[in-house]
Amino acid sequence: MTEECELRANIREVLEAVLERIGDLQRKADLLKVEAEFLRKKISEERKDSAENEKSWKRKKKKINQEYEQAYRRSSTRKKKNKGEQPQKKKSRLKKIWKKLVKLFHPDRHMKDAKEKEAYEELTKIVNQAKNDGDLEKLEEIAKDPEKFLAEVREHHAKSDSVETSDGKSPRGKNGFMEEEKELQKTLDSILKELFLIRKTIRNLRRSQEIVLWVMWKKEPIEFEHAMWEMERELKSQIKTLEKVIEKMDEKLSEKEKEKWAA
Repeated sequence: MTEECELRANIREVLEAVLERIGDLQRKADLLKVEAEFLRKKISEERKDSAENEKSWKRKKKKINQEYEQAYRRSSTRKKKNKGEQPQKKKSRLKKIWKKLVKLFHPDRHMKDAKEKEAYEELTKIVNQAKNDGDLEKLEEIAKDPEKFLAEVREHHAKSDSVETSDGKSPRGKNGFMEEEKELQKTLDSILKELFLIRKTIRNLRRSQEIVLWVMWKKEPIEFEHAMWEMERELKSQIKTLEKVIEKMDEKLSEKEKEKWAA
């Protein structure tokens, strides 16, 4: 889990560097693609579908802009928080606190109490999300008062429908030893399944283009610069092509409108 955390942090780090370099070009290309799709439908659509097509186009444009703005904000916020602190030192602190919280809140320690297990599962999700976001401040806040966060999660679940066991009986049943052995086996199976998924995720992350780019960024800066230049060139080419396509579609729409008026 620690290795997965480090790989995801590396990917986020390099993607933020790429966003700074080509984010505006990528956003422009994405918006032009949506506009080209809108015009293509507009040329072939019936009049009754016109309003829905336009609404869909505006929704997509808004979503793209929101996603990029959020990415810029997250990147800017992390930079301010990390200013003056060595990345390796911060990563070490994040990993240490995260491991402590995962051990403290792991839901498999509460297999016999469905309500507690659900509360701890929710807390583990929050902790893991903070880890994936590199949000050291959030993890430190939870670690400072873990009982407070646990109480908030319990309160949230208390308001929703209570979780009950399927038969309403004590999970140990008549034969306490056998039932306890089953619970332990369940816990072991759950841990092994989680371990398998984490190993699979790590293999995929190691082979990902983002990690290749991160290694290049850290160890081969000249190659990284060349890769950035290639990306910029490709995006500029895409934008130029899309603008020409949109221009031709606008001409077709004008002709279509003239034909309607003539008719």
